[in-house]
Amino acid sequence: MKHNIEFKGFESDPRIRQLIEELVTRIDKTTTRLPKDAVFLRVVVEKSAHHVYHVSLTLEVPKKTLAAKGETHDLEAGIRSTFAEIERQIEAYKATLRHEHLWKRRARRKSIHESKIQSGPAEQADLFGGRSIPE
Repeated sequence: MKHNIEFKGFESDPRIRQLIEELVTRIDKTTTRLPKDAVFLRVVVEKSAHHVYHVSLTLEVPKKTLAAKGETHDLEAGIRSTFAEIERQIEAYKATLRHEHLWKRRARRKSIHESKIQSGPAEQADLFGGRSIPE
């Protein structure tokens, strides 16, 4: 995966660079099934005049661009939370590629239907505040 790291308004600490590289490696591992030339990560860390750090991540994947932003006084915590957000978005993106929204709901609907069949009218009445369900 190609990536670009930018620091604006301050010189980066080697410890921060190492943290970012480790987190980029984690993202690279989660995107192994995607084409390597189609995935690009851009990391921008900016320090404002009020000692607030702005962390921005943009991940370009096939047919979509994922973005996450964070703003904090603690740079390390801000970087970690922003990367966690982009990882969550990657998992959601991969779920849509696998069409999980179609097959997971079918299984859920089937289990709900079976539980309704197994439960009697008295149990169903409890679900609706004591009222019985017209059949």
